[in-house]
Amino acid sequence: MMNLVLWGFASALSGYFAYRIFRQWTAKRKPSHLAWFVGFFFYFFSALGSTLSYVIGWDVTMYRIWYVTAASLVAFLGAGQLYFTVKPKWAHLFLGLISVLTVAMFIKVFNSPLAVDKLALHGEEIGGTALPRAARLYSPMLTIPGSLALIAGSFYTFVRRRSKSGLWIGIGSLIIAMGGMFTRLGLPEILPVANSVGISLIFYGYALSSKPHVIRTVENAVN
Repeated sequence: MMNLVLWGFASALSGYFAYRIFRQWTAKRKPSHLAWFVGFFFYFFSALGSTLSYVIGWDVTMYRIWYVTAASLVAFLGAGQLYFTVKPKWAHLFLGLISVLTVAMFIKVFNSPLAVDKLALHGEEIGGTALPRAARLYSPMLTIPGSLALIAGSFYTFVRRRSKSGLWIGIGSLIIAMGGMFTRLGLPEILPVANSVGISLIFYGYALSSKPHVIRTVENAVN
């Protein structure tokens, strides 16, 4: 029951993030907006999929989409952060590479056999264990560079501009990344706690950035 509440909370908060950034993208049409919107929309879908798994169990198609979005979301968030920390041409290159990798992973995951017995574990965190190792190899190629870009970029903002919002966003991103790491190490039950705490801290950083005299870290990152 607790995991259901945590995933539901993460779904609502990430959905709100996705909505806010989508509005920014429709207004300015910048690639940084698009990267952050895709990242938070993927976050929303992955959290929603986890929520539904506790209510109705895993559907084969839902699980495949859930895995792709959960594994690639941080890469797009990292791409959005890069537009704020490096030259645009490098951010463009990174965004293009992770987009290609995400499409390749999508194709691989949808053409891989699933361990149906894992999907039958109603009310449990199963991570990527229902997929063969060959399909899971794409995950670290996206999560590792994406996490580095997102976390390092946020702490860079904190150090260079003395932005408390950057600090909290960086800590939240680090916690989310650790949740993914523990999942790959065979401890998926940590994931809902890490995601809920992490998205809460990112939201707190976002809220701080909207106060007077504080740098709008998230919004600057997508501008």
